[in-house]
Amino acid sequence: MNKLDEEFEMLMDEIKFDYEALACGSTVTMDGKAIPNSQVAVSLAKNASRLSEVLYSLEEMED
Repeated sequence: MNKLDEEFEMLMDEIKFDYEALACGSTVTMDGKAIPNSQVAVSLAKNASRLSEVLYSLEEMED
């Protein structure tokens, strides 16, 4: 597994975690402090944006 594949897997896990937390109304905590849902949504959006870049690179490598 190359570096892009590993990053893809990591991003997918983070996106899934953030999405499920928002969809279920869960509270995400870090070091015992609650993280506002707005910050979780921003994290999800940033990870989705990076995921699109990784996917584009992986597609380019296939060609």
